[in-house]
Parts: sequence; structure tokens; C-alpha cells
Amino acid sequence: MSAEYSRDGEADERPIATQTLEEALALNGDTETVVDVDEPTQQLVLFRLNNQQFALPGSAVSEILSSDQPVYYVPGLPTSTEGVLHLRGKIESVISLHQLLGLPTPEGTSKGMILLVRTTGITSGVRIEQLDDVCEVAQSMLQAPPETLPGTLRPYVSALWQIDERQALALLDPEALFDAYQQGLG
Repeated sequence: MSAEYSRDGEADERPIATQTLEEALALNGDTETVVDVDEPTQQLVLFRLNNQQFALPGSAVSEILSSDQPVYYVPGLPTSTEGVLHLRGKIESVISLHQLLGLPTPEGTSKGMILLVRTTGITSGVRIEQLDDVCEVAQSMLQAPPETLPGTLRPYVSALWQIDERQALALLDPEALFDAYQQGLG
């Protein structure tokens, strides 16, 4: 075992692995104090629509339902309403966000998962094509949506998460989505 020498020239016989962080920093001449910052985070549910990545706040998504959850067609509903589902004694609508977000409607029947989204005035299922992840993101990583965001998305995007240099993800505002849906915009 070799001895480590402190700044005053005295040997420290303890192995490096048993030294505290402050002691190791002092040995290497770094005397600045280390501050442990517990940064606030936000849980996000990441998903895809038309191969584009989006997210909803985890606090708004109460359940993630499998793709085999039966959805029943109801005549007379808007085209953006896929139908209704029966979930533990409650009937919930299932909507598609494609028209509202200005995305092409997928061909054929949707077989993706359903996010059960709750807001102040409404609970509804939202059909997604693919669930990517549920993760915690530092709130400082979420940026205001840029002015260059397409007009169809701008009212519904609360923040943008720049994942890397080439990839950004839009955090959708469930209140704004459901308000627009109730007004017949989607």
C-alpha cells in the first residue's frame, strides 16, 4: 500500500477508497466545497403518434392500458372519437389526437396502447401508436416552445425537451387538448 501525501506533506495511510470526497479533493488541491443539489423533476410518459415523439405529464396519466383493451364504436360521435371503453364500471371515451395535432390519421384500425388521461374536468382514453418510456426529467431541461413550432401544435405544447442535438420532444398540455376536443376542434 502506498501512502498518499496531504498538502502539508504528512502521509495519509488510509487507502483511497476509504477517504471521504472532501479528503480526496483536498489531496488533489481542490478545496471548493461540493454542494448536493436536489433538482426538481417531472415524470413524463413518452409515446409516438405518426412516428413523432410526444409526451404527457405523468401526473395526468392515471393508467396505461394494453392494446387488446376492447373499444366499442358508438354511432354519431366525432371522427376523432374512436369509441368508448368499459373500465371497472366506468365508461370512458377513447380519442385520437391526430386531427387535433394536424397529423395524418393512420390507415385501418388502431391497435396501439391507450393512455387514460385525467384533467380537471374530464377523463378520457388517448390512443397512442407506441409507448416509448416513462421517465423523470429535470424541470430545467424543459424549455418554452419555440415560435417556429407549427401552428397546429403551438396551442397544445407546454414545453419542449431537447433530448440531443437532433431530437426534441413536445410535452403536450392535457388541459388544452381536452378543452379543444370539447369545443369540437379535434
